[in-house]
Amino acid sequence: MNVDLSLLERWLTGWSLARGVPLPRHHGGGLAVDVGRPDQLRRHVFADAGEALQECASRIHEPFVYLKAPVDPDHMRRALPDRWTIEAPHYLMYLSTPISASAASPAGYTARMEEENGASLIRLLDAAGQTAAIGRVALSHGTAVFDRIETVESHRRKGLARALMIALDTVAEQAGTTERLLVATEAGRALYLSLGWRVLAPYSTAVLPAP
Repeated sequence: MNVDLSLLERWLTGWSLARGVPLPRHHGGGLAVDVGRPDQLRRHVFADAGEALQECASRIHEPFVYLKAPVDPDHMRRALPDRWTIEAPHYLMYLSTPISASAASPAGYTARMEEENGASLIRLLDAAGQTAAIGRVALSHGTAVFDRIETVESHRRKGLARALMIALDTVAEQAGTTERLLVATEAGRALYLSLGWRVLAPYSTAVLPAP
């Protein structure tokens, strides 16, 4: 599967719905989201680290404006002046069919679903009713975007992230989703691979450091 601008737009639309920010717009050969938050004013996403991304970078002088592209960090580093910081690598991942596993919560935990912004949010709660793991899935035109899959440190290594992903995938399946997308950290990639996801491309981020 090619990682082109239309696929990135589907990913970014789901990301925007899950975060409650404006939907992406086409801008300068790529996509832009006006996030409008103190730690992220705006993000620009491009299909590569070529001329369009480099021209965009040349016009940015303030911190907290992010550049993103499905390239490896070394490629992003070579494309930009030294003033740009390249963040830790991430991975754009894809799944076309439902996860074939039971959605039962691990013993001692219960699942609770709610709506947040434009996404379905699932929490796994411990025996005291405290959030042990949390994640979101946003649905748009047949695409499900999984976002912010997190497990509280004291509850890690108990299978909660796996159970959470299966529960979120059930929401996607019930909606008739034909495409699932997420961006994974290095730590999360192994879990998603074990569930049948595959890596489409590295996904790199550049930002100007705060003064």
